[in-house]
Amino acid sequence: MSKYPYVARGAQANQYYYSQEFNIDNGNGTTIDDVMYCPHDIEVVAIRPLYTEATDTSGVASANYKVGTAAAGAEIVAATALEISKAVGAAGAKATLVASTVAAGSSLFIRHTGIAATEGGKYKVLVEYRVKP
Repeated sequence: MSKYPYVARGAQANQYYYSQEFNIDNGNGTTIDDVMYCPHDIEVVAIRPLYTEATDTSGVASANYKVGTAAAGAEIVAATALEISKAVGAAGAKATLVASTVAAGSSLFIRHTGIAATEGGKYKVLVEYRVKP
């Protein structure tokens, strides 16, 4: 995370984008995309899943999400497995960022890849970012 030479206020303060809700067992290899448009240059601070329905104790880790600057891309976050035994409202571990800057006029594509097994659980992807000065 970079530090600015001033106190970040207004547009430069950390902001948050929540993706649509993804159902973990929506079908083996079935993908669902969500798009975040970026009208300004941004720096991604963190990306993590937020569980809106409790996950099962096994099998859930076969589902994953990734974040890129193109549809099905993984330029920001490579495919990251979901976590087992997460309660409603739990935040998952921060994903490892491959890159953290997104140019103005671009989009971030969040792709969920599901599983066919009857594993309970739903989640949203939280993108924490700040607008670059």
